[in-house]
Amino acid sequence: MKHILRMAMCSLLFVACTQDDITIENEVTNTNTEQKINESMLVFESQDQLKEFIAYRLESKTDLLEEARTDFEEKERLSLLVVYNSLEKEEAEQLKLNREEIAKVDSPDSMLLYLLNANGEIQIEDKIFRIDGDFVYTYTPGYGKKIDEFKEAYMRGDIRIEDGKTISYGENLTVYKHMNRKQQEIAAKSTTEEIHEFNGRRARMIARQWNGHWAFYSSIGSVTKTQEWSQVLWWSQWKDVKTDNRLEFTASWYAKDFFEVSPRIKSKSSHNYCNCYEAIDVYDWSAGLIAAEFTPRSGVTKHWSHWYQATPNTVGTWIYY
Repeated sequence: MKHILRMAMCSLLFVACTQDDITIENEVTNTNTEQKINESMLVFESQDQLKEFIAYRLESKTDLLEEARTDFEEKERLSLLVVYNSLEKEEAEQLKLNREEIAKVDSPDSMLLYLLNANGEIQIEDKIFRIDGDFVYTYTPGYGKKIDEFKEAYMRGDIRIEDGKTISYGENLTVYKHMNRKQQEIAAKSTTEEIHEFNGRRARMIARQWNGHWAFYSSIGSVTKTQEWSQVLWWSQWKDVKTDNRLEFTASWYAKDFFEVSPRIKSKSSHNYCNCYEAIDVYDWSAGLIAAEFTPRSGVTKHWSHWYQATPNTVGTWIYY
């Protein structure tokens, strides 16, 4: 049962979904730059609510891209997962999306991209988190304009922030400079990220391992998926397509909570064969105001993808940790 309360005189749109007990909030304003795109945001009243929301979808192996499309079509919530992997050119043109208004989040984790709206935002308790580029911003609602002030000061060189560090910018904004991009660059040099193309540039397989820490959320996992060449304005030249994807893995990693002195060693082995948008496995994850850290230790991931319009129609690769 869905109940929608529209308040024309206020600039808020709330969508209450009783099934998930999640409030989706859409702030609309003519003067506040923190909502340049008129999109809804997932709002979680507690950290436990966020964890339950994530756990249910991961444990039930929800097709997140299909759910994200449904959210967009029925609730008008445009997530980064749709923007990056599924948005049609006509839809993008109707929304009049601007390149500068779309958050840049380099992660293959569909759960993370599903949680974030097109601005890269999510609210947990009384704080909004925004991921964009190298930074994760945590701010009090109503103070999103502080982010632009920080960016200008950072570009001028008035502010310096080291990788992996967090600084305060006034009373209502903290900025965390994550190290995920650097970690991915190191991984790429050791062949932990590979791309095999079918039939030139018509379709390709993506085989990736990841471990990302985004302040409020962290995860480690791997994915196999197939993409077809499809130009959608500026942001996506490849579009996820449903086909036969396979993933097998054996992995070991370190997990360390904020208050732990030393990390724990964890491991998992499994497989995922499906006719789907992606064969994906999140080995481990953490969510809340302070997320745990994960570091790969050893293992291997095996990836296969099928694109039957091409000959040969199957490619595969093994990637070692």
